[in-house]
Amino acid sequence: MQLTWLPNSQNGLMVGDYIATAFSNGVPHGVFAVAAAKSGSTFSEAMYTAEGLAVKEEGPQLSSAGDKPLHHLSDPIEKEQPEKGIVPPPSKKSAKRSSK
Repeated sequence: MQLTWLPNSQNGLMVGDYIATAFSNGVPHGVFAVAAAKSGSTFSEAMYTAEGLAVKEEGPQLSSAGDKPLHHLSDPIEKEQPEKGIVPPPSKKSAKRSSK
């Protein structure tokens, strides 16, 4: 796989916008992207998984029961910056104000 086969975005080369582990009958399957050379302007990229991971049943059992959140819902949310040259549509509130 070559880097030129991947689509480019404002955040760099993209192989997918998520990371996944799928479970089938309790067996975890990691998901990964594979690209081929693009045809003209069309990218050729697909997501694949392996047969499954072997996980030992014995060993320590870990839990997140005592974990604390990293932030609170009242924390300010950072707004995303739009891609260069793209102007986002106005919000519903500002559209209503301008139509009056």
